[in-house]
Amino acid sequence: TKTTDARQASLYAVSWVKEKQRELAEKCIEISTVKTKCLEYYWDEFFTTKQASYETRKSKTKLIRDEKLKWHSPKYGIGKEDFARISADKITRNHIVKYFASLSNGMKAQQKTVLKALFQIAENDFVGHTFPSFPPITKPQEKQVTHFEKDEWQLVMETINELSFGAAKSDLSYEAYMELETKKANRQHQRNWVDLYDAMYVNYFWFLRSQDTQRLRIEWFKEDKKSKDFICRNEEPKSDRRIENTISLNKGSYEFFKRLLKRRQPKQGYLICPNTLRESEGGQENKVRDDLNFLLKKAVQKCLPDFDMRECDFTTIRHTTFRHHLEDDPSLGDATNIQAFANNGLTSPDMLRKTYIKYISRETDLRKSSKKIKTQFALIKKVEL
Repeated sequence: TKTTDARQASLYAVSWVKEKQRELAEKCIEISTVKTKCLEYYWDEFFTTKQASYETRKSKTKLIRDEKLKWHSPKYGIGKEDFARISADKITRNHIVKYFASLSNGMKAQQKTVLKALFQIAENDFVGHTFPSFPPITKPQEKQVTHFEKDEWQLVMETINELSFGAAKSDLSYEAYMELETKKANRQHQRNWVDLYDAMYVNYFWFLRSQDTQRLRIEWFKEDKKSKDFICRNEEPKSDRRIENTISLNKGSYEFFKRLLKRRQPKQGYLICPNTLRESEGGQENKVRDDLNFLLKKAVQKCLPDFDMRECDFTTIRHTTFRHHLEDDPSLGDATNIQAFANNGLTSPDMLRKTYIKYISRETDLRKSSKKIKTQFALIKKVEL
């Protein structure tokens, strides 16, 4: 207190304590205010709404887990940033720029979407405030998707049949199918190879997505005996899109599916890998998808050792079937047909144009030009006799 007078010292001490009490009270009010006006607070509101929207989705466990990671991930989560716990109106563009510099290109768009949603919620508390803009996101260089060429596709399917000891192409009854060799400790067993063969052709004929495979049910396929078709009605399309019927454009699909049904006992139930428990039945999450992708890689490594294994999964099959159909019948990409073809494949005309048609057209035009170019014989020396 800088005084030896006891009375003056005590008065000073009382005054000091009162001032500190006032400061602390103001600090508590400030902390309480910030706590209800920071991104951490808005995240709780945002996540609660998101979680509720996933309740009716079959893949809700994965969707909720992925959503949580957008905030809680130790690598890219917004929650690890200092600006997540300051008043939202104090967040500057510099905060955002530094955060984005720590993200991979693949994460930037995803996290930007979350931040924009949080700022939108915060606008109710900061009327008239302009939240910081985002740094531009450099899009990855566009490249052609990987698919199996026609001869590669046939080779892969023949290899899978060989690995099944010919059972995949056989006309099996349900009893014969159930008697196929299985091994608990090794996924590369006979019944699994048969399941892979069936899954690949189902995806190929009906333009299915990778995530559709483990959901497919027998009752989703209805037989049209007059047209000799099986029509697939995907009851759980991607992102709650409109449910559409899909028909196979390949004549071989009808006999294939009739043979496949002989391997299934009930009129209802899972179509692919019917003996594998799904997550809803107490099984491992995505086990069907993971097992099929594992087996596909093994088969491709055996017959196509130069194929890029990073691009080898069931998404490749969807790319393959669209590519093959558009190559075999270019009219499917015409203005009069493309909308119907896209609807049948549960996609959009724009996706077909950008992902497949422009590359097919480019290659076709280049081949036509190649035939017109005069041949140049290089490094051929005439032998003198």
